Amino acid sequence: MTTHEHHRWFDDWRSAEGPTLRKLVAEITAAIDQREQAVGTRTRKRRETDQRHHLSAVEVTVANLAHAVLMPPQTGRLAILTGNGRNGRTRYDNPALGKPFRTLLHGLDELGLAQWRNSPQRGVASSLAPTESFARAVKEAGITPADFGRQAGEAVVIASRKEHLRVSDGLVVSRELVGYDDTAETIAIRDAVRGLNTFLGEADITFVDDGLGLVDPRSRSMARYFTLAGDDGAPRFDRNGRLFGGFWQNLRKDRRRGIRIDGETVTNLDFASMFPRLAYASVGVVAPEGDLYAIPGLEGHRRAVKMAVNCLLMDDFHRSKWPVELTKAAEGCDASAILPAGWTVKRTKDAILQKHPALRPCLGVGLGLTLMYRESEILVRVLEEMKAKGMVALGLHDGLLLPRSRAEKGRTMMEVVSREFTPAGIPVAMMS
Repeated sequence: MTTHEHHRWFDDWRSAEGPTLRKLVAEITAAIDQREQAVGTRTRKRRETDQRHHLSAVEVTVANLAHAVLMPPQTGRLAILTGNGRNGRTRYDNPALGKPFRTLLHGLDELGLAQWRNSPQRGVASSLAPTESFARAVKEAGITPADFGRQAGEAVVIASRKEHLRVSDGLVVSRELVGYDDTAETIAIRDAVRGLNTFLGEADITFVDDGLGLVDPRSRSMARYFTLAGDDGAPRFDRNGRLFGGFWQNLRKDRRRGIRIDGETVTNLDFASMFPRLAYASVGVVAPEGDLYAIPGLEGHRRAVKMAVNCLLMDDFHRSKWPVELTKAAEGCDASAILPAGWTVKRTKDAILQKHPALRPCLGVGLGLTLMYRESEILVRVLEEMKAKGMVALGLHDGLLLPRSRAEKGRTMMEVVSREFTPAGIPVAMMS
């Protein structure tokens, strides 16, 4: 069986915002035009729309290559879709990257600026990498993360269909993007996300170099991701809904110390035991006080309990065994993240229900995506309230990062908003 490398994905909406990178884009655009004339591949002027798409495609590609120079992908290459396996364009695609895109990539390869490997196999992405000469031009120009931006038109409301496929060694989750027609609901969601992105785009957010690899603090554009079940008909927007896309979300927790908002260090405010509290609210019961993940017999294994509870809330099938992450310690793994030997699904579930009997109807019925939606609604509402008051905060699904001087105001606001969604609200803890 042939295996394929998993490259970092080409970003269809990355743009050149700073003057240094825009100058490089202009120079490469001129070189491409000169080559077209020299080899005779273009004998007449492009139509206005085609020319606009051409310039946009060059900008996106050069920006991606320059970004790969500053922040090299692990494999050295970017995965890129150029048509194989596609059935027409979708609302998620950049219209500039249409049929002429392959010709552009070929031209960049011929000019010695990029190495393009066109995949001949349907369903397997092609790949792209900057050449040494291109990398040298980027470094000599002094391009920095501040030079990158986002093109207009990027989708910020994403719907995908989720299916569980049974294979010989277990379950595989399959996802595909789903198109939809705009409604008042989707327009309102999109406007809210774009409002947050605009606010964050203008904020004073920086990162202090910690010597552990370059971080792009300008990567702030978020989108809300909604998940459809395999048997759903029309797209729906009441499952999942989490915000993804900000540079801070994939940073290791210890590296977030380097984030500065308005020149200040940040603190992490976290909704305490949010998932089980939302599950309690879904059955009309007020959750007990204290740590809901503190299960008798599993003292010292809190992280494992949290993952087990989340698995049972997410499952829409009868689970017979735990994921390997709960039973086998990875290198350097905290012991609290692993269940002790002998704690089977049944034993663990029984212990959880012994403490939380009200949650019995919530386990194994696929409630998790609905809980994620309620979680996302709370977080978006909090972020909008903070935006209205000029407070910059970075969302983390069940919490957020904000300047330390705003911690108490932020905590109060989070708890007040949560009371709109749960009978008694959700307490907020300062994690760091």
